[in-house]
Amino acid sequence: MIVFISLAFLGFTFLLISAIFGGDHDAGDHDIGDDVDGEFDHGDDIVVHAGPSPFSVRVIAVFLTTFGAAGAIARHCDMSLPWSTVIGTAAGAVAGWIALMLLRFSYAQQATSSVNGSEMVGMIAEVKTAIPAVGVGQVSVVVKSQRFYQIARCKGGIQIEEGTPVKIVEYLGDCVIVERVQS
Repeated sequence: MIVFISLAFLGFTFLLISAIFGGDHDAGDHDIGDDVDGEFDHGDDIVVHAGPSPFSVRVIAVFLTTFGAAGAIARHCDMSLPWSTVIGTAAGAVAGWIALMLLRFSYAQQATSSVNGSEMVGMIAEVKTAIPAVGVGQVSVVVKSQRFYQIARCKGGIQIEEGTPVKIVEYLGDCVIVERVQS
């Protein structure tokens, strides 16, 4: 019975520590890829998996706490060690699954202000720094109620003056390709 109580105490301690000091690092994992030619591209290669893993600290802590408590209760009721272990495992798995679902629901409710570069494609922007025929300028675009300033090149190699509305037709990591808006 002391092993079950110790595991319950250990799990509860980890749960308490993660609640007090944070533990949001299990919120998702980030995968950032490289291009084939070795150049880093922070554009569409970023993949974020929302929500915690079944192996996050909080889910494991809930499992351990429930496993230990249910196993100790089963041993207290004069059940054999194997049956107490089975009951503890089943109760821990159910509690861990419920904790995982609650954590994923909680993370899904959080809003994000990050904008993927591909979300800019098709948006209307305004030229803030003139774009020369050969070279770069700067455009301003509003995405998700946030204003972004992007380095821009013109499609077709023509000059575009400051203040001209343009359409973003392509996103290339740190640069957008634009064309004049046809009126």
